[in-house]
Amino acid sequence: METSNARSKFRRNLRYGAAAIAVAVGLKYGFDFGNQISGPLMGVVGAINGAVFCALMLDFVTERIFPSGKDRRQSR
Repeated sequence: METSNARSKFRRNLRYGAAAIAVAVGLKYGFDFGNQISGPLMGVVGAINGAVFCALMLDFVTERIFPSGKDRRQSR
């Protein structure tokens, strides 16, 4: 029981750490792109968009690599 709990904690922490890195990368590159095309306000909008996009893509990839065991399509 301890091993299973430790493994699930490790995976959860690994996903949180990877999500934090993905959000940081999305923020940086999104801001840089938005700032280049239209200035600081568009940079902020681009940063938010980049962070959300990177987090969603990472969630998709990690769900494929480490399935959570839940089938979201059959939640009815």
